[in-house]
Formats: sequence, structure tokens, C-alpha cells
Amino acid sequence: MFKRTKSIIAMSVICATPTLYAQEAGRIQAGQFDLIPSFTSSMAYVDNVAYARDDDPKIYSWRATLSPELIAATEVDGNPVQVGYRLERGVYFSSDNDDYTDHFVEASGDFELNSRHRVNAVAQYEDGHEERGTGFSLGLGTAITTPDRYKSTYFGGEYMYGAATSDGLLTLKANRETLDYDRSEQAYLIRDRVKNKVGAELGYRIGSATTAVLDVTQTYVRYDNQTGIETRDSDETRVLLGVTWESTAATTGFAKVGYKEKDFESATRSTFYGTDWEVGVEWQPVSYSTFRFSTNADTRETNGEGNFIRGRDYTASWNHEWLNRLSSSVSITRETNEYVLNDEGIENRDDELMRYSASLNYQARRYLSFSLFYQLADRDSNRESIGYDRNVVGLSAEVTL
Repeated sequence: MFKRTKSIIAMSVICATPTLYAQEAGRIQAGQFDLIPSFTSSMAYVDNVAYARDDDPKIYSWRATLSPELIAATEVDGNPVQVGYRLERGVYFSSDNDDYTDHFVEASGDFELNSRHRVNAVAQYEDGHEERGTGFSLGLGTAITTPDRYKSTYFGGEYMYGAATSDGLLTLKANRETLDYDRSEQAYLIRDRVKNKVGAELGYRIGSATTAVLDVTQTYVRYDNQTGIETRDSDETRVLLGVTWESTAATTGFAKVGYKEKDFESATRSTFYGTDWEVGVEWQPVSYSTFRFSTNADTRETNGEGNFIRGRDYTASWNHEWLNRLSSSVSITRETNEYVLNDEGIENRDDELMRYSASLNYQARRYLSFSLFYQLADRDSNRESIGYDRNVVGLSAEVTL
């Protein structure tokens, strides 16, 4: 359910509740609920804990993470509903200041009202942290003493109209995101914000395996406290037109391109007009090997200087099963961020971040898997204070029932 997850909490539930009994592999039945516990742990060596700049002294440390998760799943009138909680504890052996404990909660449901009407909804809460030298402290990792903590929420839902056999499908969607730093300094207060988004997507089948898509979204970005600066409140309009396809049994994908406008409430911040896109392709030449490519362009809220960030991402990955229990994955991501300024005569800040990752995965038992992994992050910028490189190598294990 969560991106970084898995659980020991459920083991205590098993021992403390004698009425529970095993229903199937990985699940425990408790009345009308299936409890799905898991636990993930890792040990890794990090050669730049605080994302220090290229010429600054670096902190080297081993890091242990423990991440238990428990999901409770059930059905309401035949529709799946689940609630989950995950905890993640990170301990740096040579840098106690960077230790953290994060909490994640999620609830979701998919409801098929009838053959033409479907609704899904999700709610998420995160009490998390930004590692020193990331997010708002990018380029300043060694200048602060502890990671920045924040709380964020996400509430979203979709309503879909159209039968599976019909040529057209209409999707109405809405969501709300909030971000609040656990700091009282003005520099952090002005980053707290809310994003409300509404939109609609119309898909129409134009071939046996091809669907034309029109995607329209309106986003309202509002900051909680903009005292002392020109407000960054803005309204965004995004219109994308494209197609989804499944040209063969081995190839699927989508491609959408269109128009983006970001209109600021403040007259001193210039309105942005540009081209956005979303592309994703998956190719599976054989059943045990999958290649994926994706790219997107969009605007992002700034974590420092400028009015906003103009971002473009490109990712390529390959997953391959070498043996029944042995697999590998590799990925490369290029992320470019242009911090757009209004100041005449001052060059926009341009960052380029390259991420490389590789893992070798072994399914030792049905309930036990291991992963040997390596990650490299390399950031360059036309601001001398921003560049860094960071290597992480480690071993993780996941335990389920």
C-alpha cells in the first residue's frame, strides 16, 4: 500500500488475540477483516548523510531502518475497502541528529455502483521528514542540525461513468493536498500550503486497442502565511490531449501533451504559459523481462528561490527475472528543475539531478525476501552552493506471514 513499508506490529496482534486464525498465506482473519502484516528492515552505508555540497566535509554513516506495516482489508457489498498504518524508524550509527520516526496512514475504497457507475476514494496522512540537504534545506544540509519535519494530508476521489464495453468513459476527479512544516520560523511558515484540484478526463475508443483522451485540470494553490513577501498563491489550468494504446500483447502505453498556465495572484509575479506532457511506455518482449520509459513536464512549487519550478523528468527502467526466485531491477532518472525568477538581469537557477539505482532480489521463502541495492544521486546546478553527490549501498529484508 505504501511506498516504503512492511510490519511487526501485526505479530503482537497475532499473539495477543487468540480468536484470530490464519485464513490464507499472508493474511489473518479477524471477523469481517483480513489483517495483512509485514515487516521490512535494511542496513545501508551512506557516504553523504546531509547531502553536503561537493567541496564541504561529508558525514559517513551506517543506517538501519525498521518499517512495520499492518493493513486491514474487507468488503462492503462486494467492494474492496482497506485501512493501513506504517511506521518507519531510521537510525544513523554515526549521526544521531539524523535519526527519524515517520508515521503513515492510508484508507481507500473502490465501489462499483452498477455497470456504468464507479467511485474510488483515498485518504492519506503522513507525519514525515525531509532529510538534511533536501527539500527546503537543499544546499544547506550541514547548516542545520536536524531534519525538517512536516505533516501532510491527501484526500482524493474519482467518479467514472461508462460501461466496460462502451466506446466512451468519463472520469470526474478531485483532490486536496496540504503541507505544514513543524517549524515556527517565518522561512518555514511561508512554505505551508494547500492545493485543491478538480478535473475531468474523457476517453473515447478510436480503435480496437487505442483510446483518445482529453484531460482537463484546474488547480488552486493557496499558502497559509505570506507575511513579508509577495504572495505565491496561484491558479493553474492544464489541458492535455493524447492517446492510450495496447498495440500488441507486449506493449502498452499512453502519451498526452498540451497547455499549462500558472496565473499568480500577485501582479509582481509573471504568469507562466507553457507546454506540459505525460508519456509512459511499457514493453515486455518476454514474460520475465519488462522495460519501462516515462517522461513528464509540469510546474512545481518552489522550495526556495523563485516563483515556481519548471520541471521535466525522464525515467528508464528494466526488471528481469533470471531464475524462479532471483530477479534484478535497474533504473535511471534525469530530473531538470528551472527555478523561474522575476528579477531582471539575474539568471534563473537551473538544477539537474541524475539518479541511478540497481537491486538484486532473492525470494528465499514465500514469506521472506532479500534485496541487495545501490543508489547514486548526483545534482549539478548553476548555483555553486547546490551541487552534491551521494552513494547508498545496502541490504534489505521483507518478512510477511
